[in-house]
Amino acid sequence: MQPGMTVEAINKNGKVTIEYLSELERRYRWDEFDETRVLIPRKERWLGMLGAYDPADAQPWEIFAPRIVAEDSQLHFDDLEDLRSWLKQGSSVLDWVYTDDGLVIGFARSPERNQVNIEVYQLYLNGKKPSQLDGSQPDKLKITK
Repeated sequence: MQPGMTVEAINKNGKVTIEYLSELERRYRWDEFDETRVLIPRKERWLGMLGAYDPADAQPWEIFAPRIVAEDSQLHFDDLEDLRSWLKQGSSVLDWVYTDDGLVIGFARSPERNQVNIEVYQLYLNGKKPSQLDGSQPDKLKITK
């Protein structure tokens, strides 16, 4: 994400809003929840990702609010088939919604774990943002800057 950016995404799991507050701080809103998290920067690649995350370490005062597992990263692909495979693989759980230029949002709920997963990715193909991705749903994303 970029400074001043807010993204609202709608998928089968509901509507989520992610707001960029600073390089490592994000505000997440869904249903009646409104939570701010400071993400942890990745110092080395993990599953190809270099960005920031929140592993949702349980805190005693958060027993009534869902744990937020968050990711905000760039993913680089050398091959369009690998990019498509990655989108297909993650879509079954997180129900990705994405734009033609590779902004991907995933939102999933795990009530049994009192957890939500909110993931933001910018995909790159050969070092550049893609220009067209099969299955993109820009109507399910509202981006403000």
